[in-house]
Amino acid sequence: MTRILACAVLLFVTVTGDVYASGKPWLVYERCELADEKYYDGDSFSVKVSSGYIYVFRLYGVDCPETDRRVKSRLVAQGKDFDLAEKELLKWGRKASAFTRKFLRKPFTVFTRKIKAGGASKKNRYYAIVVNAEGKRLDEALVEAGLARAYGMGAAWDDPFWRKIRNDLPHRMTSKRFIGKLHALESKAKREKAGVWGQ
Repeated sequence: MTRILACAVLLFVTVTGDVYASGKPWLVYERCELADEKYYDGDSFSVKVSSGYIYVFRLYGVDCPETDRRVKSRLVAQGKDFDLAEKELLKWGRKASAFTRKFLRKPFTVFTRKIKAGGASKKNRYYAIVVNAEGKRLDEALVEAGLARAYGMGAAWDDPFWRKIRNDLPHRMTSKRFIGKLHALESKAKREKAGVWGQ
């Protein structure tokens, strides 16, 4: 009886957790700018929204090489995946950061459900999809340029939360499909020896 009750509780927590995460509304922040703060990476950075508040956002579905040595275990894991020594890894991390800064040089749009992402930042860090002034997604652009791997949490939705910003986004998306598309872009970047994959 105790085992059945424990399983029931676990199932309830899992289901309600999924519903809660997927039920969070998408928030749209337009006319955003990169904040000139120390915390900055190719896939995770500080953003000043139009109200003036500064958030830290982390991209859904991608992982750029690190830019510092704070988390040794991450450097080791990335070194294996990117097949790079630490010094080269950090070099490509700086290139990814420069790419992001250039990609977001004009006001951009952030879509987020404010689902927390772990990290070294002292402020809360939230998963987000970031679209630049030309309507291009940063996560896809980084992977296509060979500056990120498809990795981590994918975004999911069942409503057109993006309004008129991106007409080509599907009305429904699962986390698995979101990551799957990024894996396809990563495979293409590898075939073309783009960015880090050309080393």
